[in-house]
Amino acid sequence: MRTIAVVNQKGGTGKTTTTVCLGAALAGMGKRVLLIDLDPQYSTTTWLATHPVGRGVFELFYAPEETALADLVQKTATDGLWLVGASTWLVGAEKALATEPGAETILRDKVSELEPGRFDYALIDCPPTLGVLTVNALTAAPEVLVPVECHVMGLQGLAQLVQTVERVRKRLNPALRIAGIVPCRLDQRTNHGPETVAKLRGRFPAETFRTAVRENVRLAECPSMGEPITAYAPASSGAEDYRALAGEVIEQEPKEEYGTVENG
Repeated sequence: MRTIAVVNQKGGTGKTTTTVCLGAALAGMGKRVLLIDLDPQYSTTTWLATHPVGRGVFELFYAPEETALADLVQKTATDGLWLVGASTWLVGAEKALATEPGAETILRDKVSELEPGRFDYALIDCPPTLGVLTVNALTAAPEVLVPVECHVMGLQGLAQLVQTVERVRKRLNPALRIAGIVPCRLDQRTNHGPETVAKLRGRFPAETFRTAVRENVRLAECPSMGEPITAYAPASSGAEDYRALAGEVIEQEPKEEYGTVENG
């Protein structure tokens, strides 16, 4: 299973939209995809959950000896897409885990217990902070996917995130690497958006995906409809972009063995 943490400590970059819509696009290409909502705002869960999740992923951190990740998995309405949901309980997890020895490895241990071959991908929707929950995701996942808003402010903080990834790689997860940076919310009606993408590709030429997700009203609407963009508006530019991104992610597969790629 290929495990990818979707991370950016800045809010409004498109983390949840990318987690859900990339996951759905991968599922549409025949992949079995598990989404793990690790954000206390639980937007992925609100978007996709088909029935109440209780305390959700918080159970892993509250009672790790008694809870298996597989126990929290539920099917979504999208074929090939499963969810481990979150709830308001997760708000207290950061404080509770801050003094817990070995807390940063809980999610990694739980992911490793999943039945081999059950899923092809696990995408982890991370909170907009670099706290203990995000560190859990970075410790559990060999790869990081970074959505970046196509605005000059979106580039701020990217260097800090790269440094955090490097620190976690050295201390906790030697396999950790950036799988790709995704330019999101691209407004092609102005010069500013394309200029920001050019700056991003100039600074991170190897890491930035070819696909840039264009600003699209259908992407803003689909969470309230409880559907990913590929189901809600399959002919929209948003669906087209996330299918293209999924294609790029799949293209990476023959070039690597999951969890063994060096950072580079």
